[in-house]
This record gives sequence, C-alpha cells and structure tokens, in this order.
Amino acid sequence: MSYLSLSEDSLKFAVGRDAESPGPVVLAPPRLGSDEMNLAEFPFALLSDRQPDGLNTLEFSDSIRGKDGQPVERSWVVTGGEDFGLPVASDEQVYVALMEITRSQGYATRVIHLTRYELIKRLGWPDKGGSYTRLKAALDRLLGVTITAQQAFWDKAQQSYVDVGFHIIDDYALYSEPRGRKPSGPRRPLPMSYIAWNEVIFKSFQAGNIKQLDTGFYFGLRSAVSRRLFRYLDKKRLDGKSAFRIGLRKLGFEKLGMSRNYYPSHIKQELQRAHDELQANGFLEGFRYYRPGRDVDERVIYWFPHTAAPAAPNLPTGLLDALAVLGVTTSVARRLITQHGAEVARQLEYLPYRDPHDAPAMLVEAIRGNWAPPASYLKAQAKQAQMRQEAEAELRRQQERKHHIEERRAALDASHEALASLSPTERRDIESTARRQLTEGNPALAAHPDSAAYEIVLRDYITALLQRRSDS
Repeated sequence: MSYLSLSEDSLKFAVGRDAESPGPVVLAPPRLGSDEMNLAEFPFALLSDRQPDGLNTLEFSDSIRGKDGQPVERSWVVTGGEDFGLPVASDEQVYVALMEITRSQGYATRVIHLTRYELIKRLGWPDKGGSYTRLKAALDRLLGVTITAQQAFWDKAQQSYVDVGFHIIDDYALYSEPRGRKPSGPRRPLPMSYIAWNEVIFKSFQAGNIKQLDTGFYFGLRSAVSRRLFRYLDKKRLDGKSAFRIGLRKLGFEKLGMSRNYYPSHIKQELQRAHDELQANGFLEGFRYYRPGRDVDERVIYWFPHTAAPAAPNLPTGLLDALAVLGVTTSVARRLITQHGAEVARQLEYLPYRDPHDAPAMLVEAIRGNWAPPASYLKAQAKQAQMRQEAEAELRRQQERKHHIEERRAALDASHEALASLSPTERRDIESTARRQLTEGNPALAAHPDSAAYEIVLRDYITALLQRRSDS
C-alpha cells in the first residue's frame, strides 16, 4: 500500500473497525499543512491530556555528529507557563492546525487571521462551548510555554546549531465572530481573531526550515503516540532513504516524550498501536527491533514504502536554469518540474516577494505545498495593474491630442484654401467680422493683437465663419 499523500486515488479507505483495533483511517479530501523542523525533532507537549501534579518541566537531550564530523551535545528544555502549565497532547494538534492555516496564507506574515469556528472545524472538535474553552486553554499554554534549546535549534539561515529560548506563539486574540457566509472577492475582510507566531519560529519558517505535512493523515490517527511518531518519522524520511534506525530508549524518551520510568518492554507496548496504525495506512512498510551487540541498547529500524522514480522527460531548460541559479540541485529541480509543472514558474515569480533567508529551501517547500502568493506580491501586482491602466489612459490622451491636432491642421488648410478663393473684398469682410467676434468674445486676448495666441484664435474664428458660409 502506498502512503496516503502520494496519490489522490488512495483517499477512500475501508470503514467499520472497532474502537480498539487499528485499521485504515477515514479521511476527508486531501489536506496539506507543514511542520517546523525543530518542533518535529523534539517534543514540546506531554503525551497525555492531563498534566501530572508537580510536573512543569520536560527535558530532552541527544548527541549527534555535526557537519564537521564532531559530536554535538543537544538539550531541549520545555517549561510550562506559571499560570497554565505544560502543553498537553491535544495542544500539539492545535499547533498542526495553525501551521495548516499559516501554509494556506503563504507565510507572508507571522500574524495569521482565522476564526474560532474555522480552527475548531480543522481540529475535528464538536462545535460546542466546551471546544471553544478547550481551544483557548490550548492557546494559553502555547503562549506561556518556554523552550530553551542548547545547540538543539537548527538555524537554517546560518547553517548551524544555536542556543535559543523562545515561546511558540507571542500573542493571540479570539473574537466571537458570526459563522455566516463571508463575502468573496479581493476585498474580503480579514477575520478579527488572530495568532502571532514567535519571531524565532517565524524566522525559521522564512528560512525554509519547514516540511510539508499530510494533515489529513495526521488528524486521522487515533493516538497521541501515533501522531507524534508520524511527525518525527516523516521528517526523517526526507533524506530519501528507505530505512531509518534509532535507539529504542532514545526514540521513546528523547523524541516521543514517554515516561523515563518505562522499561524497554513498556516502550514497545506504547509503540505497538502506533506501528499498527502507520503500517495499516501505508506510511510504514515495516519495522523490526534488534540489538547490534551484547552490551548495546536495543534499537528499532523502520522501512518506508518505495516510490518509483518517474522517467526523466524533456524539461524546459529555462526553469532548470532558474532553479540551478538559486542553488536547487539538478535531480531535485527535475523532480519538481516533472511533478509540479506550472507551479514551479509561479513560485519562482513569487519568491522575491517572500524575503527568504534560504531561497532554495523555501522555494522547494513553496512548490511542493502550492503556497498562495504573498501579500507583497499581490500588492505589487495591483500597483503594476494601476500603472498599466494609467499608462494606457495617457496613451489614449496623447492619441486623442494628436488626432485633434491633425483635424485642426486639416481644418486650417481647408480654411486657407477657402479664404484664398474669395475676392479681396470678401476676405476683408470675413477677417473684419472675425476680429469683431474675437474682441467681443475674448477682450483680454484682443488687447494683444500682435501675439501668437491672438493669431491662432483669430484663425479659428475665420475658419468657423468660412464653414458657416460653406454650409449656407
């Protein structure tokens, strides 16, 4: 079975499982969101919806090899707000729903506008007062939590691990807005409710340190362990390898946030349902526990489904060159153009307006996620459209002036010819009448009979008199 997000043909799943047995997840039409890579690497919430008494800090750590081959000791400390405590398992779902909305709004600003009802609907919670109370409590915990990372936060713009302390969101406002039909069109008003991502997190978004997440699949999973394992493994499969290995204790304690009192057998027991769900729905091809040596901790290996690479078609060299200039590798560029077609050209056009810190990474994510155009791009397009309209209007005015001058010149030429055909007495009468009419109609100009303006206006009066003479 192929993983859900790879094909729309896999949208329909069998139904009718009982509450305890794992089975295919029943999903709505495809939903896509995103996940910030640091928040996918380490937990920021409990695995339950209840906070144990006296627990307000979670600590995680691991050791990896940096790009220079040297070990990097990382720590990740999550401290709950004094008034609201640690985030709980359902708060992670709120984060995923907020990321889904952020992706749909194109990461244009760290403030995203939404309605409470929209967020409740994305979460799949009942439209009842209790859900709105639950949502506010989740936002309070995401607002109050502090994450302190020591060499555990990857700064993609600087290509290094850094020490940072940050919240997940900085502020929010929730209003009781009507759920009726919203007016459509470019002037549709923004909802009053909003959340503002923390600046550290938002800069990570802008640097492209995010990955696409199949949110439909995520919300279809039935346990907190399944959802968190899915997010973690979905990040690990980005390197394209068919297998991923990790120590059992490291996975359970440092990556999923299980109780450190658990024995390996308890960790396996907690993982079993998640493994069954992820296998049943095609995300995992299989897994196996093994011990690489007598005195070495047990490990687990996961296998991901294989996806056949499409045949390389003849691709537009212009798009390939544009992606290469930005630093996208040839293999990735070919795959993007093959799979996403015109979306590549669109996102290349939008990219300068996103102010990316890591242009290749953000561009790849934008193409894969079909990001909406940023607000600055739409503003620039509107300004360009206005400038085009003004330029077209000025061109029309110039053409009209030119046409008027040509008509005037033709009329004057005809006037000269008509005047030349008259007898001297008739010419004197026409000119005398024209001077009198000009004096009566414009005495100020008549006071300057030697001026060029006087001659021009006098010629108009003569032309009008000749025209009337011709018509009578």
